[in-house]
Order: sequence, then structure tokens, then C-alpha cells
Amino acid sequence: MFKKFIGMHLAGIVMLAASIACVGLLLWRSTSASTNMSFSETKLSEIKEMVKLCSLEVRDDIAFKDSINGKWIFAKSTVNGYIRFDLERLDYQLRNDSVFVILPPEEIDIYESTSDNAYEVIDTWDSSLLGLRKLTAAEENAIKKRMAARYKKSFYSKGYVKRARASAISTLSRLFSKMDPNITVIDLRPDGYGERNQ
Repeated sequence: MFKKFIGMHLAGIVMLAASIACVGLLLWRSTSASTNMSFSETKLSEIKEMVKLCSLEVRDDIAFKDSINGKWIFAKSTVNGYIRFDLERLDYQLRNDSVFVILPPEEIDIYESTSDNAYEVIDTWDSSLLGLRKLTAAEENAIKKRMAARYKKSFYSKGYVKRARASAISTLSRLFSKMDPNITVIDLRPDGYGERNQ
């Protein structure tokens, strides 16, 4: 179990909209590729660069209580989560004079903050009869991995993934409407591709 202590700090897609626009304008080549249906690898590469900039960062202070081998720990940790998109799975469809770019599956990465006091053990105890055993470093690291997995899973229930995908569609749609009206970005899975995709 874990509990959010401090309000989350979201920084990403909306804040980066101006930067994406600038980069997009520099990358984009004014060719007629999409009009004559010759959708080149160069243009696809440029689209990937813009999708790459659409990321969402979440920063949470969470508390967790967990046990391993009868040994318990209660601690708090500052955790950073990043939602990006799998560029290798970016796909598109050609229809008449239009190109439909399909937003690829999301990728979620979790990192423990490296800032001072980012991780603090509040209490540890042994539930065995004698209660003298101490938590080893390996056991503590195993508990941290479980905490990170639960936190990653919560990105779907808390709507972080849905927000990241909606923001990416909004930002990219505005850019392509100005750069090339024949290109449309669509999202077949607005709620995300799920935990099994990770």
C-alpha cells in the first residue's frame, strides 16, 4: 500500500507545447510528400521527433508499508515517473490524400529521486517470535522494487496515462494543422495500452 503525501507536480506536454512547435517548425520540410502520397521515411522520422517531445513527468512523495520474510518496514520516498511513447511502434495509415498517424503505446519509467532526504526509513520491525532479525539491504531493495511496481500500476487508475495521451494528441494536432493539414494524429487507445504493455 502507498499513500500520496504531497500534491503531485506535473510538468510536460502542455508546458512543452511552445518548445515542440519551435522544434517542429525547424524539422519540418515543406515538401508535397503527403499530398502525392509518397510518405517518406524522412517525414516519418520528423514526426517521431515531435512525438518524442510529448512526455509527462509526475513527481510524488509516497509512504509505504511492506514486509519480506517476516520483516517489516515503514518508509517514505520521493519518486519520479515519466510517461513517454514507444516510437518503434508508431504506425500510420494512408487514405486518399490523408495520412493518419496513430499514437503509439505509452512507456512508463519509475525512478527514485536522487535529491537529499528523498528516501527515509521511519520504522522497521521483525514479526517473528524473538523479533531480533534486521532487514538486509537486499530485502530492502526488493521491497523498493515492489513499491515502484505498485506506483507504476497506479498511473492507469489515477488517470496519468489518459492525461498524457490526451495532451499529446492535442499538442500534435495543433502542430500538424499548421504544418501539414493532410496529417492527422489519432489515438486508438485513449485510456492507454494497459499494464501488460509495460
